[in-house]
Amino acid sequence: MNVSQSTPQVRRQGMREDLVGEQFIKITGPTGDWIVIDEPTQRFELTSEHIIWLCNRSTGVGAVGVVLITEAPPLHGRPALSLEAWMADGTPMQHLTEAARVATYALVALKKIANADTSHHVFSSSSGLITTVYTPAYVGVDIGQWSYEMPETASAAGSDTLVMAAGLTDPRPGLSIRAQNLHVTVAVESLEELAGIDLAQAPSIDPEASEPTGVNFVVPHDPLMVEGIGQLALRHHPAVHGVSDLGTAAATATIAFQLWTGLTQLSLWNVSTPCGDIVVQLHEGQRISTFAALSTAFIGRL
Repeated sequence: MNVSQSTPQVRRQGMREDLVGEQFIKITGPTGDWIVIDEPTQRFELTSEHIIWLCNRSTGVGAVGVVLITEAPPLHGRPALSLEAWMADGTPMQHLTEAARVATYALVALKKIANADTSHHVFSSSSGLITTVYTPAYVGVDIGQWSYEMPETASAAGSDTLVMAAGLTDPRPGLSIRAQNLHVTVAVESLEELAGIDLAQAPSIDPEASEPTGVNFVVPHDPLMVEGIGQLALRHHPAVHGVSDLGTAAATATIAFQLWTGLTQLSLWNVSTPCGDIVVQLHEGQRISTFAALSTAFIGRL
């Protein structure tokens, strides 16, 4: 007896047929696992339904987002690349710095960049030009400028909110800093207390934030400095479920900790997270870069 396929099954089969034969790269790192497609065939056109199917961990490849690399008009006489990226729900990404990081590593996997050399790259995107640097150890990306959400309060008191989280015995002062999106950073007393916070439950912020806000819990390592680099441990609750903003979380946590301790002479910090280390570099003019090690899970075809 023939049983007709349900509408979802037919739709999934259509997704596969649309994309069949296209090469993709699955890349993992501290900010999640990503699907990267480089220079697709001319017939290739991604829709939100394609994105959702690709990112689905049960019926697709599984990822936090999809990155598309295509050729762009030459920039200052040099070949250039254009970048697009979508979140797992099919929504276009607003900030593409993490997409640029994984795109850079994808170029290494495809042998378009020498994996033993340091090189700089510029991607054009809907949010402007994004600069990355590839090194054999890390891929760095300029994530732009940061700012205190309430500068006068930050300077005077070092905090502007109170944060309560499951696993903490009392509310803790937090500092609001914007780097692409808004983050509140909270200092905890020990690595044990950091590990005991239940991030399955969303922390509460008082006064309540007017927009989705990431919450960072941070504590220094002992020793605080190793070879001139500051050492912090971080756990993070993202602003939006399923959207990784760990790079900006590490950056804002570092800035908050520097304010609290007065260690402004340190420009490099290593931030350890349960997902891997992120190195934060602080520049003049309140600019920040982050560096993360990535690994290619596999190269395949759809």
